[in-house]
Amino acid sequence: MNQEELTTEKSLKLINRMIYEARGYFHESGLSALVYGLSVLICSLLAYAVEEGFLRLPFTPFWLLVPVFFIQAFIQIREDRKKKVKTFTDETVDYVWTGYFLAVIIAASFAGITYRAVTIFLFLTGYASFLTGMITKFTYHKIVGVICLLIAAFSYYLQDASIFLLMALMAVLVWIIPSFILRAYFNKQRKATNDTALSAEEGI
Repeated sequence: MNQEELTTEKSLKLINRMIYEARGYFHESGLSALVYGLSVLICSLLAYAVEEGFLRLPFTPFWLLVPVFFIQAFIQIREDRKKKVKTFTDETVDYVWTGYFLAVIIAASFAGITYRAVTIFLFLTGYASFLTGMITKFTYHKIVGVICLLIAAFSYYLQDASIFLLMALMAVLVWIIPSFILRAYFNKQRKATNDTALSAEEGI
């Protein structure tokens, strides 16, 4: 009996996810992307300043991203709890970026933050962005993904401090600008939901 109830519950959850998927349900405030994007932008500019001798730091600026990972994880977990349902698209995108972060962390741990390693990071970022655009049908990410792959290819021939400026540019294109787009869409969707709820209450 318990097994039947469990199977029924799983079936209902699966149906619910498919319904929300078909409706194009989306719950993302863009805050997580903004936090990470600004962090990468600041670290990249600091790295450029250090390489050019404008600034001295006792550590590589990219170590500042370590606490940011925890902050971003906290924000993401909090937003996931607010979601009515986690769709298949949400899960797939999460897998893409989890794989991206693992690849970057492992590469940085073994190769360090060298110019050649930065080129690899740029390629990974462009690929993850393009893949996200294809999965979510978000045209902006598709276009930016291609642009970022071209930037990464260009960076292969630019093995000096200027490569950190390309990383800063990519942070703006891949995370900061989309965060504002997502925020606008999130606010629009929330307003529509509130209006629908208000209309339902007035009808009662």
